[in-house]
Amino acid sequence: MNARAGRTRFGNFELDATSGTLLRDGRRIRIQPQPLRVLAFLVDHAGQVVSRDDLRQAIWDQATFVEFDQGLNYCIRQIRQALGDDATEPVFIETLKKRGYQFIAPVERIVAGPQEPVAVAVAEPEAAARSPEFRRTWLATAIYAAIALAIVAALSVRLFVRHQSPAISYTQITSFNNAAFSPALSPDGHMIAFIVGSDVSFPFTGEIYTKMLPNGEPIQRTHDSWPKYGVAFSPDGSQITYTVSDARHGWSTASLPTLGGDPRLFVDNAAGLAWLDGEHALFSEIKSGLHMGLVTATTSRSNVRDIYLPKHERGMAHYAYPSPDRSHVLVVEMGPTGGWERCRLVPFDGSSTGSQVGPAGACTSAAWSPDGSWMYFTARVDGSSHLWRQRYPAGELDQLTSGPVEEYGVAMSSDGRSILTAAGILESGAWIHDTNGNRLISPEGYAALLSFSQDGRRLYYLLRRERGAPNELWTTDLASGRSDAVIVGFPIDHYDVSPDGSQVVFAARTPEGVSGLWLAPCDGQSQPRLITRAGETQPFFGPDGDILFRMSDGVKNYLFEMKLDGSKRRKVLGDPIIGFDGVSADRFLAVVHMPVNEVPITTAVVAVSLRDASRTRICPAECLAKWSPDGSRFVVRPLLAGAAGKAVSIPVAKGESIPQLPALGVRSAADAAALPGSTVVELDTSGLGAFIAPGLSKDSFAFARTVSHRNLFRVSLP
Repeated sequence: MNARAGRTRFGNFELDATSGTLLRDGRRIRIQPQPLRVLAFLVDHAGQVVSRDDLRQAIWDQATFVEFDQGLNYCIRQIRQALGDDATEPVFIETLKKRGYQFIAPVERIVAGPQEPVAVAVAEPEAAARSPEFRRTWLATAIYAAIALAIVAALSVRLFVRHQSPAISYTQITSFNNAAFSPALSPDGHMIAFIVGSDVSFPFTGEIYTKMLPNGEPIQRTHDSWPKYGVAFSPDGSQITYTVSDARHGWSTASLPTLGGDPRLFVDNAAGLAWLDGEHALFSEIKSGLHMGLVTATTSRSNVRDIYLPKHERGMAHYAYPSPDRSHVLVVEMGPTGGWERCRLVPFDGSSTGSQVGPAGACTSAAWSPDGSWMYFTARVDGSSHLWRQRYPAGELDQLTSGPVEEYGVAMSSDGRSILTAAGILESGAWIHDTNGNRLISPEGYAALLSFSQDGRRLYYLLRRERGAPNELWTTDLASGRSDAVIVGFPIDHYDVSPDGSQVVFAARTPEGVSGLWLAPCDGQSQPRLITRAGETQPFFGPDGDILFRMSDGVKNYLFEMKLDGSKRRKVLGDPIIGFDGVSADRFLAVVHMPVNEVPITTAVVAVSLRDASRTRICPAECLAKWSPDGSRFVVRPLLAGAAGKAVSIPVAKGESIPQLPALGVRSAADAAALPGSTVVELDTSGLGAFIAPGLSKDSFAFARTVSHRNLFRVSLP
């Protein structure tokens, strides 16, 4: 099949393959060159089945199968986004199981000169290819394939970076089957240290590796399963330090000898350690709860001096990057809701809280040029994470990378001519696990925050259908497999469906950037109604149909409740909370994350009675705690105790809201498994984030699987 150049019309679109332009109602639509070539080929062969191999031979030339498969999947998504097409109910491009694609809309070819446009007849696709069962089967197959292919997706970076600035070039350093990230460069530039594992949720899970540059073999240096981040070399290159975070150590720094040896705890209550010289460092310490501030001290913890403390008690200054002249520090921090904020530039002497710098998005790493004239960042802006730079102290911003491949982490070379970063892609879907195994539920896109209806017949989830698009609320009927959008047009952060399934309350940012709460019917008969917009987050329906939510009052978060119309707002608890994680099936218990005065763990997950304010400790530190839809089982999944691959389902006695738990809470999966009637659920944690939703039976649950595949690259700088 050979593509024919020329102009064509379909629907309200006009495509000029020769000039590489796509118009909608006469206005140009932005689309990258490779997706446009795929679209032109499909349009040229409208009505015909075009196989993936046809597209590979016509467009990808000598690309490997890995590059091609990942590239074509991306191109089809970009085309559908440009055309406003839906993979589940296509108007333009139909996917045919194991056969390829078919352009199904009528096409007119615009012939130059006096001739009239000639309509091209389009054959009607086979009925079987349009059936809901076909779409579900193909979708599951495609997502399984995407997950398998993502294991080697780092090679696809070569395909996508063709669209970067000519001054930017990538050199691949690692070739792992899962994610390699958090790079650090030794002072002499001859070695890198990094984490290999999963960066789906923070703190990350994985092990420390080292590799001699340019072509040494990677060597695994740790085998402890501790959550880790913040890898760094000591100034003399003799040590590699990194942050560990779990129920045994709190937030502490570990160290291992660069030339070989076992890791050891190095500095307690110290995270994100950055070296100043052989004896002095910057690091973050917990002041109370999760309130984490930046200090400087010796590595023996003498001469401690505060540099920066976030105003809000939920704020956490996780990473610090001192300027070469030691006058300022770049800080990467979390804000009042636990999300990443813009980066901050603060004076090293601690004289002020400084100011925000870098792009207006979630900043996750930073670095300085060797002469201190440039600040570098990775930040998520408009849904995508890329490399940015800015002249110190407040110059214009320059976005260095763009496109479908995302970058995380920055390690600067000593000559300032290149940086190391982790580059890769994400794929995510909603899945159901039961006695028959795993099956895909969600349409194509990125799924999160799953929950079952009270009768267990429906699954709700947030779905981001394209990279950079806002979250939508979707539901799937588990009997028929039909998926439908419930709420669209709002950037939804959190939601809860009422017990009777008639209403949904959700949190989303207003156009002014303030979080507010909306109430909407689940049947779509009327538009969502804004009921409050004063920074409210994490809403849930409480007893008597009231709405529970988290909100800041001053510099602390509290649990509030109010009526459906926003009236009669009041604090449920007098004590501050860190986060609001959910409610029991009977709506009489609220699960909150609270600060506690303990060592080394300073937080706990607690169930609070909404009737008498009594409290039941669920676990120290962090864990997932959810009820089955009917309230008959309580599921606990410890997150910081080295048991990320286990969840425990515990029976709840009739008439009770929660089972009898150990006085100190569930510290490990073994603690929960020792309770009467408990069942341990083994989880395949590859790509699995913290969130799972229990089903009606002890063996069923829903989860979002995110495939994060990244490898390390050296990026030249313009």
